[in-house]
Amino acid sequence: MRAILLGLLMACAAGGASAQTATPEQKAQLVPTGALRAAIVTIPFLAKKDAAGNLSGVAPALAEEMARVLGVPYRPTAFGPPAAGVAAVKDGKADVTFLAPTPERVAAIDFATEFMGMEVTLIVPANSPIKTLADADQAGRKIVVYARTANSEMVARNVKRATVLFVPLFSWKKAFEMLRTGEADGYVDLRDQLVAHQPELPGSRIIPGAYGRNAMAIGYAKDKPAAAAFVKAFTEAAVKSGLVTRSIAKAGVHGAVAPGM
Repeated sequence: MRAILLGLLMACAAGGASAQTATPEQKAQLVPTGALRAAIVTIPFLAKKDAAGNLSGVAPALAEEMARVLGVPYRPTAFGPPAAGVAAVKDGKADVTFLAPTPERVAAIDFATEFMGMEVTLIVPANSPIKTLADADQAGRKIVVYARTANSEMVARNVKRATVLFVPLFSWKKAFEMLRTGEADGYVDLRDQLVAHQPELPGSRIIPGAYGRNAMAIGYAKDKPAAAAFVKAFTEAAVKSGLVTRSIAKAGVHGAVAPGM
């Protein structure tokens, strides 16, 4: 009987992020209103909103667990553009958000350590001779990517010979049209998004391998050291417990892994 009870306790502990508790100072800094106000950006690999307005995905799962650990109500608000989620935290209208910590965002709010890495790779049209990422990075070839994003930063580090073209964030239809007309030879994005949109470009191929992984992290307001310590510990516990990996699998996100996996 004692062994059975111990097993049940261990199973319950494994279901959440950790046995972490928040100090009064941490709660005062992180949830000043007494509830966790989460700015959930509805990018499909982070969160989706159904017809009833309910949010699901990796970011909502982490936010709900954080509220549980803090022992406070969970108050999510959906945002479309990432900049809006960042602004909500910066302006004190939200307590946390879940995004890639690009330099522009880091200038506005702070971020904890990575909770999820997203593979960044390339898609090419059906008639393309490109078979590898090295094939794509050749003089005379043109690669299109979202401007001013973590993806464009990764392209800047890895693409040295090809010409890089830019389209606004979420303008994947424009990028696909550039592939169709020959204006571009390849389009760089997260593997998850390329898989999701690939049916719109019949015959297209996603090139094996990746330029790297874009980190996703929990963002919170600047100049709050106690809150920072809590969010860092929570992130590490969420990864170690398997919560992130389970959330990725449940959401069906392609090319996403927890750190160290």
